[in-house]
Amino acid sequence: MLRTLQEQGISCKLVEAVDGRALNSSEVEALGIRMLPGYRDPFHGRPLTRGEVGCFLSHFRIWQEISARGLRKSLVFEDDLRFEIFFRRRLTELMEELEEAGTPWDLIYLGRKRLHPERPERPVPGVRNLVEAGYSYWTLGYALSLSGARKLLEAEPLGKMIPVDEFLPVMFDR
Repeated sequence: MLRTLQEQGISCKLVEAVDGRALNSSEVEALGIRMLPGYRDPFHGRPLTRGEVGCFLSHFRIWQEISARGLRKSLVFEDDLRFEIFFRRRLTELMEELEEAGTPWDLIYLGRKRLHPERPERPVPGVRNLVEAGYSYWTLGYALSLSGARKLLEAEPLGKMIPVDEFLPVMFDR
């Protein structure tokens, strides 16, 4: 991933992932982590796994850093992301169009699994190749604004945890 980012000309900060399987019960309790009561994975009917807890905490810590450092725009990439051709150029053009159109945004999926492809998604006015995303899965890659990071943190998600790829669409009313 580091080589791929370098080839794309994207400077990055590597953030060590949280291994949820290595967390013991007292660490989970000390962090104030509580599972959302009654949560069951919609596909497998199981509760949250330790791996999903670690994944959520990895993203959560990035949101905290974005907020603490006051970063206006950030890109978050998981290590299994695959870049489309001309990714950087297309992302640069997208961000310029958003700026020119004066379109406010909190989160932009750069990689996702669209769960209801039969449902149409509205195009964002004045911005090519961007839609108001419907319910999506996966957190492969996303752009996050400072206000978006703060909204995610203000929801106090550790006290009602669900997988991060379900939390994001819930937070943005999808």
